[in-house]
Amino acid sequence: MSTSAGILLLLLGCVVAGLAVIALALRRRALLSARRDAGLATVAKRIDDAVASLRPPSARVEHVSAPPRGPAPVVGEALPGRAALVDAVASGVAVARADGARLAAALVRVSGAEHVEKLASDVREVAGVTAYAVGPDSVALVLPGVGRAGALGLLARVEARCASTGLAVELEPGEEATELVCRLLGSSTGA
Repeated sequence: MSTSAGILLLLLGCVVAGLAVIALALRRRALLSARRDAGLATVAKRIDDAVASLRPPSARVEHVSAPPRGPAPVVGEALPGRAALVDAVASGVAVARADGARLAAALVRVSGAEHVEKLASDVREVAGVTAYAVGPDSVALVLPGVGRAGALGLLARVEARCASTGLAVELEPGEEATELVCRLLGSSTGA
């Protein structure tokens, strides 16, 4: 065989080997693409299944009975009532969420021979906030920027000043104003 035929055979062998390498690379790329597509299809199916299993949120309704002592009276024509409390809590919730601050609400009930008018006056002096009439012997407070521990400290100062008992709740993440008021007033009926 001549050298030129040998060179041609060598070149032909190199071309065949190059084509084989290219064919293997294309096959490997196709296999990897198929695996990736299968993986993405699996993830898409999982997402579709998860989305299909979601249900719209159900309204969480808490049944809170009214305090057993009757409706909230207007105390000395100076105290706002429950509707004003809900409005104040709603405003406090909006501010707390906007500022990333805390918000607590407290309920104070007079004990013994004390009068709710004196309680409201003492609350205003100690806490420096508006008292809301929520029952014949109870007032509620909205305490912006205060957590539950701070609210309980404030209640201790009120209790030291006049014969009363109190409780406090703090705004929880995702909680609405009406839910906070229901939790506050609902916990007072069990106390």
